[in-house]
Amino acid sequence: MSINTYRFEQFIEDARTIVGQGHTAEKTVEALRPLLDRLVSRPDCVTDLGRSASPEKTFEIYASDTLSIQCIVWRPDVRAAAHNHNGWAVIGVVEGLERNTPYRRLDDGSKPWHAELERQEVLDVKAGETCVLLPPHDIHSVEIPEGKTVAIHVYGNDLKKQWRCRFDVESGEVTPFTPPSGLGLPAS
Repeated sequence: MSINTYRFEQFIEDARTIVGQGHTAEKTVEALRPLLDRLVSRPDCVTDLGRSASPEKTFEIYASDTLSIQCIVWRPDVRAAAHNHNGWAVIGVVEGLERNTPYRRLDDGSKPWHAELERQEVLDVKAGETCVLLPPHDIHSVEIPEGKTVAIHVYGNDLKKQWRCRFDVESGEVTPFTPPSGLGLPAS
């Protein structure tokens, strides 16, 4: 490994500094995305954390009230129903493919536990690539169409402390939940 290799420890430090500056979500993800690009361009980046380059289980890397970093391990043919994160997300894939389908909310939120959603352009994030989800359009579903996928998810909050919602795109029904229940997410 080159002495100039961008390592996970540096990414965590840089992410904490960027988030600590208190910029808008747009400016924050604009600063974080190229750094996550650098990190996930290394297929072995997870070994910086003392883990296998291709871990078998999801694990938390860092968490504070304003920043969460997780290594998500998805199994083939897994789907996560449309859901939100209550904040921005920057997602980088280390191995495999993560298909994110974002939705735009069409209604004004005045009808409790109901949302009218419009499907947006599907984001196929391949190994070495990243994508961004920004509120108020952070509602999305996830599909792993083939093979195992290892991804680094960076969020602008502590997901373990978030009441989040699942969205039934067809019926419009909105159901609250607390992680990690009910999304098809792998257990830590």
